Amino acid sequence: MAELEIGKMNSHTNNTALRECGDCPIRHRAVCSRSTDVELEQLNRMKTYKVYQPGEALQWAGDEIEQLGSIVTGAASISQTLEDGRRQMVGLLLPSDFIGRPGRETSPFDVTAMVETVVCRFRRKEFEGLVDGSSAVNHSPL
Repeated sequence: MAELEIGKMNSHTNNTALRECGDCPIRHRAVCSRSTDVELEQLNRMKTYKVYQPGEALQWAGDEIEQLGSIVTGAASISQTLEDGRRQMVGLLLPSDFIGRPGRETSPFDVTAMVETVVCRFRRKEFEGLVDGSSAVNHSPL
């Protein structure tokens, strides 16, 4: 797991993943797509990037959600464990898809990287504060 700041690179990151919000490859499809310039600057200050390797958990079912975010590159599966122990895949997250829901404190599903995946992350409480005060972010596709 590699935590990244804007401009920091490592061998697991491609150059298109680390950008200012206005230049982001998912900018016009992600949660920030309807953000004003002021909101975009707030999001830009709040975000961090994290690289997940294949098979690594982004969230575990039942765990407290501390970070919300959008997939920048890669893919992740959403799955649940059935009563008999089998695992059921219930969704697929691709670039610009949002992980987590504002207002939800625990994850109902496991979210696991399928390939190397870069996520643009926000602390849940800080992001919820922005959502509460922003009509644009509040009405974005979460």
